[in-house]
Amino acid sequence: MRIVAIAHRSDKHEPEDFAPHLDAESAYAMKLYAEEKVRELYSRSDGKGAVLVVEAENEEEAEEILGGLPLVKLGMLSFDLYGIKPYRGFVADAS
Repeated sequence: MRIVAIAHRSDKHEPEDFAPHLDAESAYAMKLYAEEKVRELYSRSDGKGAVLVVEAENEEEAEEILGGLPLVKLGMLSFDLYGIKPYRGFVADAS
């Protein structure tokens, strides 16, 4: 199952609080990509987080996968998770 994960930076932290952790965050995100746990990864244009497409059995597993990110561990990043499925218009007509 694919899960869309919308990341939100904590508003309790200043932008400069994130800087020391960004290299570790990027390295871990690329590890998840290499393991095919993260299929797609985008930076939000507003600079307040990211959008990821995660490959997981369910939202709970996606939460576990993303829980290893350094910013998540530090309480500086949280996610809204949404399970997705193919658009119904893409399903072949069975009649």
